Order: sequence, then structure tokens, then C-alpha cells
Amino acid sequence: MEKPVYEVIQIDEKSWRIEENGVRSFFFVGTEKALLVDTGFGSGNIREIVEELTSLPIMLVNTHADRDHIGCNELFGKAYMHPSEFDRYHQAVGREFATEPLWEQEIDISGRCFEVILSPGHTPGSIVLLDSENKILIGGDSVQTGAIFMFGPGRNIDAYICSMKELSVLRDSFDTVYPSHGPFPIDANIIDELIASAELVRDGKITGKKPPHDLPADLYELGRVKFLYK
Repeated sequence: MEKPVYEVIQIDEKSWRIEENGVRSFFFVGTEKALLVDTGFGSGNIREIVEELTSLPIMLVNTHADRDHIGCNELFGKAYMHPSEFDRYHQAVGREFATEPLWEQEIDISGRCFEVILSPGHTPGSIVLLDSENKILIGGDSVQTGAIFMFGPGRNIDAYICSMKELSVLRDSFDTVYPSHGPFPIDANIIDELIASAELVRDGKITGKKPPHDLPADLYELGRVKFLYK
């Protein structure tokens, strides 16, 4: 029997995570509209999945424009992302797909609000979303315990460290992180671990090893933190 493309797991009454072959999207339903965070690889029809959960209008937000986060974007009228991701996005999918700028602003879906925080490093326009009322951070690829890609065009480990230090200032606003990859959920202490480990990697104070896949980078593992960096 063929394995389903998506595994839809309810987090609470109005929240779901959608698992797809190692990448994770999130869906939140308010009283007037819903928010979909990322669309995965595109190996199925994620729009059909979320429309089974609500009849409300759906706003699509991308944490960044790597291919494993934008795979079903074409099924929606437009995608919101930070403008620093526009070039990366259009190179991946073509310019015929509509984009809308998402600045450091508040997304209000009526009954739930998310603060958009620019966190460059993994990509120039990577964002995280802060739900301070529920003390949750939607971490994208920037805040996770899976391997964080830090090689190739647009990656910048110095910018990443600065972004994590900015998030550390907000630590009182969240105690749980919803990451796009790896174990779910994770605790907010991961921020301090990411900063310390990234600084060691950047400064050449630890040695990487060959990654399990053929990638032009070395794998650095420190406790539960992993970077692919060159």
C-alpha cells in the first residue's frame, strides 16, 4: 500500500503540523482567516489538505524560499515572504507566480497574532514568527535541531549569529519552538546552543566531517545542533 504523502497532526484545537518527507508546514485557523506557513516539497496537494480543515480564506506565508518550503505555492493565489527572498523564489519557480512583501509586521488572523521577525543568515530573507500570547516561535530552518544549511549562495553565518542573538533578547516571549525539520517541538534553550555552536564553527574551533549525503560542505555536530558549512 502506497504511503500517504502527508501526515497531518493536530497540535491543538486550531493548529496543525503537516509532515512531508522530512519537512514540516504549519496551519493555524483564526476566526476570520487561516494561516499556512510553507508548502513543503510539493509532492502532493497541500491545498486540498488545509481546505479540509477550514472553509476560511487562507493566507500563505513562506519562512524562506528554499525549494522544500515552496513546493505547492502555485496552488495558491499569492505567497507572502520577505522581499529579500524574491530573487531566490523567482529563480526557483519563475516570475509568473505572485509574491507579496512581508515586512516586520503583525499577522492577525483574528483570535491569533504572529509577529514577523527578519532573521537572515540561512537565507537573506528568512523569517520567524512569534506568537507571544502562546509563547511559541515558528522557527523555519533557522531555529531547529536538524542540519542547518550554511553553504552556497545567500548563506551567511555572521548574519545568522546576529539573528540568533536578536532572538535571544526575546527569550521571555517564547518557551517553545516549532521547527521546520527535526524533532518537534523543541525548547527555547536551543537559541543559546545555536549561537555558541555557530561561533565555534565560524571561528574554526571545531572540525567538521563528511556528511552522509554528497554535499559541498562539512557537517558540524555539537550536542543537538548541526550545521552544514563550508
